[in-house]
Amino acid sequence: MKKIIILSLASIVLFGCVFGAGCISNDNIEFSYSGGEQSISAKAGEIITITTETNPSTGYSWTEPVVSEGLTIVGTGSYSDAEPGLVGAGGFCYWNVTAEKSGTYTFTTEYKRPWETESISTIKVTLIFK
Repeated sequence: MKKIIILSLASIVLFGCVFGAGCISNDNIEFSYSGGEQSISAKAGEIITITTETNPSTGYSWTEPVVSEGLTIVGTGSYSDAEPGLVGAGGFCYWNVTAEKSGTYTFTTEYKRPWETESISTIKVTLIFK
């Protein structure tokens, strides 16, 4: 069951990367999470938008991100439907993060149901601000 969910999530991300490029209209550095531990670099003060797929209709959601000291989440995480108006369809979660000082920071969140202790996926991104 976990493999089916993970494969479904991976296909949604791939779809979003291929067809959704440029749908965030800002000057942020866009980073689409695609699994495993990943890293990205930016200049200190720049905003990085971390994007991943989600489907709240399954009961799963991303937990409040845990970030290194010095890394700031700008605003709150946001959600958009992959196909507006399609009931039960997944969508995308977005977090904007920045650091004012140079350094290496981490961003971690888990995909799980609030009443369960085990997650089915974990995002861990290393952010290097220069």
